[in-house]
Amino acid sequence: MKTRSFFALLRIGLHTCAVEDADIAEFTQLTAEDWTDIKAMADKQSVAATVFDGLDALVNRYGRDKIAPGIDMAWWQQFVFEWIGTTTQIEQKNKVQREVMDDLASQWRKNYLRVMIMKGQASGTMYPRPEHRSPGDIDCYLFNEGRRTKDEGIAQNGGYRIGNEVAREMGADVDESWYKHSQIRYRGEMFENHQYFVHTRDGKRGKRLERELEEALRVDKSQFLPLTSHTVLPPVQWTAMFLTYHACAHFVSEGLRLKQLLDWTMFLVKHQNDVDWPQFYTFCERHHLRRFADAATAISVDYLGIKIANPAITTNSPFAEKILQSALYDDDYVFGSGEGSWHNRWHLVRNLFHYRWKYEDIYETGPWRQLWYYASGYLFKTE
Repeated sequence: MKTRSFFALLRIGLHTCAVEDADIAEFTQLTAEDWTDIKAMADKQSVAATVFDGLDALVNRYGRDKIAPGIDMAWWQQFVFEWIGTTTQIEQKNKVQREVMDDLASQWRKNYLRVMIMKGQASGTMYPRPEHRSPGDIDCYLFNEGRRTKDEGIAQNGGYRIGNEVAREMGADVDESWYKHSQIRYRGEMFENHQYFVHTRDGKRGKRLERELEEALRVDKSQFLPLTSHTVLPPVQWTAMFLTYHACAHFVSEGLRLKQLLDWTMFLVKHQNDVDWPQFYTFCERHHLRRFADAATAISVDYLGIKIANPAITTNSPFAEKILQSALYDDDYVFGSGEGSWHNRWHLVRNLFHYRWKYEDIYETGPWRQLWYYASGYLFKTE
């Protein structure tokens, strides 16, 4: 019952279900402990503000007495007050992050760099309330549209390196120790400035995927829609490709949160008729992403309540339930633990075999083969 109520609130918060169409009877049986568990699940899945939007709409429509008739008023008021606090913090974090993002982006633009924002703030634009999508790091990709002179000491070798140097000039702490992207700490926010979109050390398949993603960005500038005055969004076709790859990569290797599935849900709500779906599915099949893509869409339809009118989109999957249960209840995230890099590497290897079904059933590759990709990429550093 708690899980059903959780998803009912989420659908209302996402505007995929009208509040007047909700079955309020399922909420009347919830205890204070049940409500606490719902809030805990929302926090864990990084969807707390959106779930609160659903609760707020429900209470405003029907009143607290009908939604939670058996709950002590004093307890309820304190519970809601704390949830409002969580939501307000998310709003403030988004506000500050966008201000800092545009500040650094304005300096990049002065140095002839086009700033493409992906994931996070880019995905948030598709939500009913963008400020309620829980923020993470700021992922960006920089296109070099001009040249700074050699006298300024900047290597003329692309937007990635110029972006790092400009950030240093702005007083940012720039860490280039990892090949895939640099980490730029600026005014309290973390930017991931991507040199590559995928793990290119992951054998020939990773390099091929990287090439295809780069080629998908070689389109007319009109396909890059504005995000802020100094940043742009990726083309829609590219976003479909990258969101799928990124979420699947998280799922099989280090754990997936519901927030990433919501990003796909909101993408389908906004862009289901803007994607070349046959081309997209061919891409997915080529890179072992089809099973995950179909499951993500099925979850969006069956649990998150979206309507798919485009017949080119596959809306069912035998793996949807298992993937959703993993996202909700597996608690084995690799990164963010505060442990060192070698601990994280061991954790990735352990997950290879503990969750081998993810590789075999979803990614269609064996754990030993994946381990070889990890080892050879680390030893030979084949970017």
